[in-house]
Amino acid sequence: MIIGPRRIILIGAIASVALAIIFYPLIVQTPFDPEKVAIQLTGVELMSGSEGEQRLDLRVRLQITNTNEFTLTTSKIAYDLFADGAPVGSDTLSYEDVPVNGRPAFFSNQPVTLSDTLTLQYSDETANLFGKILNNSTDIDWRITGSATVESGTTLQEKNFSSEL
Repeated sequence: MIIGPRRIILIGAIASVALAIIFYPLIVQTPFDPEKVAIQLTGVELMSGSEGEQRLDLRVRLQITNTNEFTLTTSKIAYDLFADGAPVGSDTLSYEDVPVNGRPAFFSNQPVTLSDTLTLQYSDETANLFGKILNNSTDIDWRITGSATVESGTTLQEKNFSSEL
């Protein structure tokens, strides 16, 4: 069987498309520096709850600043919150089930604030902190540590962070 010039062109075109699909992530990779993404704790405030309910809902606000040259986003931010050195709780702010175009955009040099709700359950260990929060005390030393999955169009990297308020 002789392969004619039309078939050679067709096989070449199919091979080119297949190679483009296979190597697409390598061709369009947009590397970024995760150290140029700053995640800071900007506030922890009481949303709802009382001593009678035995739980408090706290609003945790994080400010993300991207100093890379292009827009980034996140799919997940996992964090641990501490008050006066004692652990308050852990939570995850997840956008994994949201399409990329619906996730928060971190534009270059424009801070973005994300909020999350963390529930603090009453216990003997948290009784003192519970009272401080209910009395709107401002002398609580808040600290947060965690990691965020920061993404560009085709690249994702983990960013560890720690911040105090």
